[in-house]
Amino acid sequence: MFGHNYAVPGTYEVTIVVAGRLRVFGEVVGTTKAGGEKPRLQPSALGQAVLDHEIPKIHHYYPMVDIWQVCLMPDHLHMIVRINKPLPKGKHLGIVIGAFKGGVSRAWWNRGATEYEASASASRPPLFEPNYNDHILMRDGQLENWKHYLRDNPLRYMMRREYPDSFQRALCITIGGTRYSAFGNMLLLRQPEKHQVMFHRRTNGVPTEETDFWRTESQRLFSVAQSGDVLVTPGISECEKRIKNMALEQKLRLIHVQADPIGRYWKPERSRFEACAYGSLLIIAPWPEDMPTFKSAYERFHYLNSLAETICAIGHTTNVAVRGLRLGSGG
Repeated sequence: MFGHNYAVPGTYEVTIVVAGRLRVFGEVVGTTKAGGEKPRLQPSALGQAVLDHEIPKIHHYYPMVDIWQVCLMPDHLHMIVRINKPLPKGKHLGIVIGAFKGGVSRAWWNRGATEYEASASASRPPLFEPNYNDHILMRDGQLENWKHYLRDNPLRYMMRREYPDSFQRALCITIGGTRYSAFGNMLLLRQPEKHQVMFHRRTNGVPTEETDFWRTESQRLFSVAQSGDVLVTPGISECEKRIKNMALEQKLRLIHVQADPIGRYWKPERSRFEACAYGSLLIIAPWPEDMPTFKSAYERFHYLNSLAETICAIGHTTNVAVRGLRLGSGG
């Protein structure tokens, strides 16, 4: 974050990725299916060295820094890092992470590089991609959300492996002149019956959830969704959120239009991830370059709902250009 002081007390989720996504830290084993072993990482020699030696070194060299939680995956790792007291002069989170990456790289050269000699040159290439990604954990509930995310990462990884058709990612879909990125079950776009879920916050001056219109329309939408039709909504107003959450909980078919972009390694939170695994959800987001500038939340509401209306009109003969389609990966 530009302007943030990374040397003072704070809590961060840090993600570090192996260059070329080499799977050097181990493999995820287990299954999401009933009766099987819960998915977990089976670490390689390098992965075990990272857990046993390299991560503890952070607190050894910087006693004011604690590692609250670690999630090691085959080609990347997540850490929740807590800076309890100001770091020494000239030091900051980037220095701490840089030293850690250097230590893991040296362990890689000493322990693991021979396993991948075909991809390693005599010049000792860097193990990791440049830099790292961090989230500053400041909002209520944010820390607990990330703790759950780290704990569930092997489960999500195995879901993608066992149900690949439900985790397609398209980086460019063009519908009606608007470019989108998407994650989930792409076949939902071609379902013949799609229904837009659109409710204003108030109807005739009364909160919509208190009106007869809400009671009758919500019952209709619930009924058509149970019959297998697809609901389409950005889920912005309170009533839209209720329908969206009902669809997620009951694994009803849903296309969720969101404003936040979907990038190469983007993934949804657990409830939407599980709906993707079930095959009942597609998340779709317009490219930021194609989004207008909104003067108010009301304009944003109507714009996203206009996209939902366009998506509902897609039929088997509609021209939908898809580029950059690939199965979801990463963690």
